[in-house]
Amino acid sequence: MRRLRMPLLVMLVFWLTGPGPTWGQAPQGLESLTPEERVRVQENLERWRQLSPEERQRIRENYERWKQLPPEERQRVRENLETFRKLPPEARRRVRESHQRWQQLPPEERDRLRKRLDRWRQLPPEERQALRQRLQEFRQLSPEEQQRIRENLRRYRELSPEERQRLREEFRDRRKQGEARPGSGNGGSAPRPKPLRPSAPQ
Repeated sequence: MRRLRMPLLVMLVFWLTGPGPTWGQAPQGLESLTPEERVRVQENLERWRQLSPEERQRIRENYERWKQLPPEERQRVRENLETFRKLPPEARRRVRESHQRWQQLPPEERDRLRKRLDRWRQLPPEERQALRQRLQEFRQLSPEEQQRIRENLRRYRELSPEERQRLREEFRDRRKQGEARPGSGNGGSAPRPKPLRPSAPQ
C-alpha cells in the first residue's frame, strides 16, 4: 500500500470523494454522496482538525504521493482501504499496531523486509504453501524449541556466503542419503515424519 500511514488511511476517503479538496475544509460535491458517505467525510474532517501540524504534514505528503500513483495502484489502494474498513475492530487494531511497529523499524531493517517480501511474491504457489506449513509447525513447538531454532538461524546469518553454501550442500546430501535408505520409500511401512527444521535462508 506504498507505506501509507494506516491510522490515517481513513483520510483517503476525504481525498477520494472529490477532486482537489482544500485542506481543512469540506470537499465539494457532498450532495452527490450517500448519507453514510457524508457522515464519514464529516468524521474525517473532524479528525483532520484535531491533528497536530506534524501529522497534517505527513498526510499532505501522502496525498502528494497518492497523486503520483498510476491508476492501477490507486485502485489497489482503494480496495485495500475497503478491505480494512470491513475488518472487525480487533483485526483493525492489530493492523494498526503492526503498521506502527513497521514505522519504528530502522531503514535498513525495512529494506531487508521489503526484499524478503519481494522474494516471497516470486515463489511458486507450492513453495509458499510449504513455507506456510513450516510456519504452522514452528508455532506448535514449545517456547524453548522455538528459541533454539531462532538461535540457529541467527548463527546461520552470521556465516560467510561460502560457509552458508557448504552447509546447504551438506544438508542436501543428508536428505538424499536419508531418502535412499531402505524403507524410506513409499512401499512397506509408513514413512517416518520428517523432523521440523527451519529452511535455510537464501
